[in-house]
Amino acid sequence: MRLFALLTLLFLLPFFLHAQKQPIHKDIAAVLDEIKNFKEKEWKSDSTRHFVLGSNTEESYLRSYNFYKNANARLLRINKNSLSLDNLINLELLQHEIGNTLSEYEFKAYLNPILADEGFHTGLPREAQVTLKTPKDVERYIKVLQDIPRFVNEHIQLMRKGLALGISQPGVILKGYENTYVQHIVDAPEKSVFWKPFITKPEAISQTDWQTWQTTAKTIIQKEVIGSFQQIKDFFDKEYLPNTRKTLGASSFPDGKAFYENRVHYYTTTQLSSEEVYQIGLKEVARIKAEMDQVLKQVNFQGSFKEFIAYLRTDPRFYPKTAEELLKEASFIAKKIDGKLSSLFGKLPRQPFSIAPVPDYLAPTYTGGRYSGGTNEYWLNTYNLPSRTMYTLEALTLHEAEPGHHLQIALTRELEHLPEFRRNLYINAFGEGWGLYSEYLGHEIGLYKDPYSLFGRLTYEMWRACRLVIDVGIHAKGWSREQAVSYLADQTALSLHEVNTEINRYISWPGQALAYKMGEIKIKEMRKKAKDALQTDFDVRAFHDMVLSNGTVTLAILEKMTNQFIQQQQQKKKR
Repeated sequence: MRLFALLTLLFLLPFFLHAQKQPIHKDIAAVLDEIKNFKEKEWKSDSTRHFVLGSNTEESYLRSYNFYKNANARLLRINKNSLSLDNLINLELLQHEIGNTLSEYEFKAYLNPILADEGFHTGLPREAQVTLKTPKDVERYIKVLQDIPRFVNEHIQLMRKGLALGISQPGVILKGYENTYVQHIVDAPEKSVFWKPFITKPEAISQTDWQTWQTTAKTIIQKEVIGSFQQIKDFFDKEYLPNTRKTLGASSFPDGKAFYENRVHYYTTTQLSSEEVYQIGLKEVARIKAEMDQVLKQVNFQGSFKEFIAYLRTDPRFYPKTAEELLKEASFIAKKIDGKLSSLFGKLPRQPFSIAPVPDYLAPTYTGGRYSGGTNEYWLNTYNLPSRTMYTLEALTLHEAEPGHHLQIALTRELEHLPEFRRNLYINAFGEGWGLYSEYLGHEIGLYKDPYSLFGRLTYEMWRACRLVIDVGIHAKGWSREQAVSYLADQTALSLHEVNTEINRYISWPGQALAYKMGEIKIKEMRKKAKDALQTDFDVRAFHDMVLSNGTVTLAILEKMTNQFIQQQQQKKKR
């Protein structure tokens, strides 16, 4: 074992030496310093006015736009040919993110601050997850509560402007959306989630002071917090829902066709057109369908594909009876994966993760599972258990936990050679592409225990392939919601509840759904490229370490990294 570990270390040594911290090019560093100073100036301005939740006015967005437009102009003057690969990555990632900030302002995306399952207000309850230990903690939390009315009002003003310009979510996807705010309209402060930090007295605060703080908090929660959620309800009931757009696609926005093509480029990090992505989707759907048909033969199912899907959706054995059963099975799967990771990676993160149910205030309209990077939790949706399939749990756990999102995000945070701005950066095509690729890795560690769990993986892959077709169909080809629902329901074994929540998500978030399959395709393409070039010298652990060695990157950068990896491995062999 010691010899094996030494050989592994020697094999990966060039990679680890390359990962040492490189100096940032002076012109890039200057722009990063300007960004830091700008953010500090904005923060100080907000703090002076007690805007602890940040400013969200049109004026604040304009200030940011003007600043980043000037910063982008400075970056464009940098000669790329003079840069090392490390600094080229720094430059291209900075330009990618700044470019998106500029695009979102130019297309007025900030006037539409809600999705089908989330919104500007759904993050507020997370503020109540704080633990109060000192008087300063209490003072800060009180300021948060006091700032909620301004925060809510600013977003309502943005949404009013959006309605006037034809920029909103379509009303058809907002059925049930009221759950995100009405649950916070309670008849007593003690019933509010925002009261939770005041239940237990900190040791550092006297009983008298604590009672004074509790009295203050009750008044603020009743008048300011509950009142703000009532204001949200009134706005949706009286203004927003009666006036939302009747069309589905982003192409119906002002300059909507250009906006959607911009979203396609941003979320795929390519220059492919929506039509090219659509055609890739059709090819992937056909390929995966052929693999699914082979599984039907393995289980000797005597019926059509449609009948098999109906069987999977209705047989109780494929669904958990309790939330505890779902969470326990996910934990068991995660532990099995944990024991196999060393065969796929030479470097693993130190930070562990936990498994928890999706918070109640999000669950009804939320996806089946998601990784919460802020809390290092793999969330599973225990709402509506008859819609939560057990045979897809292996694929879901691989994607959201390890070796998917948790491993990738936790490892990125531990990469000390990365500039600070990149440690918390997340590019969908890379991150979600890696998540989907991680589902594929389940094959290589023998995780899929039977044909049904294999079909679960394939239905998850088909789901992401269908997104390429459906997203473009909705936003560029005029598809109806019914057409999109039928397509996803016919091609996958997703529960009809999940099908409907997914379609609403795609409608509300143009382009994002394209990231998964496009990213996975590129990672597989780069693996094949490296394996073909290196033949028997190809080591999958070294390849995976290389892919994750620079944190989140665009797909074009990933190709540059792969080319360098191949060159380094070939040079090492010559020595």
